[in-house]
Amino acid sequence: MQINFVVKSEDEGKSLTAFLRGNGVSLALIKRVKFLPEGILVDGVKQNSDYKVKTGQNVVVNAADTAENAGKSTVIAQDIPMDIVYMDQCCMVVNKPYYMPVHPSFNHPTDTLANAFVGYWKNRGQQKIFRAINRLDKNTSGLVLIALDAYSAEKLKGNVDKTYTAIVQGKVEKQQGIIELPIARQTESIITRCVREGGQYAKTEYTVLKQNESFSLLDIKLHTGRTHQIRVHFSHLGYPLAGDDLYGGSTEYINRHALHCRKLEFISPFDNSKVVINSDLPQDMEDIVIKI
Repeated sequence: MQINFVVKSEDEGKSLTAFLRGNGVSLALIKRVKFLPEGILVDGVKQNSDYKVKTGQNVVVNAADTAENAGKSTVIAQDIPMDIVYMDQCCMVVNKPYYMPVHPSFNHPTDTLANAFVGYWKNRGQQKIFRAINRLDKNTSGLVLIALDAYSAEKLKGNVDKTYTAIVQGKVEKQQGIIELPIARQTESIITRCVREGGQYAKTEYTVLKQNESFSLLDIKLHTGRTHQIRVHFSHLGYPLAGDDLYGGSTEYINRHALHCRKLEFISPFDNSKVVINSDLPQDMEDIVIKI
């Protein structure tokens, strides 16, 4: 992707690096592209990073992944279908199924969303680095936003509103509320988390949509992104997610934790338009909802 900027009068005399940094281009991206033949151009001419920009000049940054840079990735390309629900020149949104990890790991190097993404672009003759902006647990279904270049990743990072649907066990007493409880790693485990003083600040906002004595259907907004945040907060309050046996839930009605990222809202770096993407609940969660 090529990013275009026009130098405004207030930026007159700034170095090229300072001008780009002021417009949201990361130093890492500047360092990566400044030595490329057409990495950074001013009015169509390659300039050094200390070049002083002038009002009205057009500055172009080529933020696309190079074959050399993308080739350093260890993600194995696989021909795995993806449910792509949105795409522009800067980003794409994929509806991730449950049981699929987002990133490869030592014990699970293949069959992840990253493998599918790299394979998708390889089949189209392109090499791209997988840059997931939001991360979902393996057993969480729903929307994942992926930046298609380094600049877009910087612009989107921390600027995405995420809404989840969860089914918890029990009848949640308050119909809406905010949970602000610190989350820390359990000392005896490298996987599980718990609410503990001294942990990282975590904030979860929820609204009850529907409930009976057995289950509550919740609409949840995350204000922070701690590992297992929703699962830990509601388990701590005595309402574990249905199917979440790691945090006290029962697998009687569902074989994975009942959590789905149903909505993403963000400003696309492509044209600064507001993008709102929604995703329907998967069938295993709908089967519980009809019982509530």
